Amino acid sequence: MDACLLRFARLLSLAYTQALALWTWMTPVQLAQVPHRQYFLGEDTVEFDVSYTRVPEDTVYIEEWVQNGVKLCVVRYEGEDIPSTWTTTPFDAEAKRPWIWVGDKETEIDLTRTFDKFLVVGNRITLDLVLRLIQVTERTNLLYIEAGSFKELKFPGDGLTIEAYADTL
Repeated sequence: MDACLLRFARLLSLAYTQALALWTWMTPVQLAQVPHRQYFLGEDTVEFDVSYTRVPEDTVYIEEWVQNGVKLCVVRYEGEDIPSTWTTTPFDAEAKRPWIWVGDKETEIDLTRTFDKFLVVGNRITLDLVLRLIQVTERTNLLYIEAGSFKELKFPGDGLTIEAYADTL
């Protein structure tokens, strides 16, 4: 009888050790795959909660991801899906910077550092987002200096899409 109890205790101990090892192995991965914060930008206050599956009308959805003190933001626009699980993070692929500088020369607004948070592969930075980040007036003339060509270009109405460097895919 004691041999049976001893064998049962060993098996129970082994099962516990394996379950703990599996939990320890899985937990950091799961924790790394969740945004630090999720919220909406809009004219009206729309509080984010996990029941949303699509970005509401007249709002922009932002996911903030933080890693080693660096913050990156994923942006989604009206009608786009809001994920409830993530298999990757914005830090998984290095994004090409399509600009050297972004801003408005006349009003001396420099948006380069603000836009750097949105350097996430697949993000589209549109005027809809810009209008929610800064106050735009009739004097505002949003420009960017294109990386590589150094050309000063008017910020496109349909926005800029952030692409990955070929070797990070």
